[in-house]
Amino acid sequence: MSATGFFVTGGTLGYDAPSYVERSADREIYSGLANRQFCYVLTSRQMGKSSLMVRAALRLRAEGRHVAVLDLAAIGQNLTPDQWYDGLAMMVGQKLKLEDRS
Repeated sequence: MSATGFFVTGGTLGYDAPSYVERSADREIYSGLANRQFCYVLTSRQMGKSSLMVRAALRLRAEGRHVAVLDLAAIGQNLTPDQWYDGLAMMVGQKLKLEDRS
């Protein structure tokens, strides 16, 4: 990602990027997540999904909420359902800094 002042080419915009334009999606995703609703964003490439996610997560964390941003592709491929869900649980635990009580 390269940044020169106002413009950013490629990648996720930082939370305080001056070029970020707040959209109705920002308010909708924040409202849904703040109300503990399942939310997802489905749109084509390079439309601001990651920037939207980063801004919503930071806003929720600023309010003292626990947020885990997960990359589901990082769990792995060719896994059994048990392995996949175990990987998911481990990622959530790591992101939220939870202890293993087993």
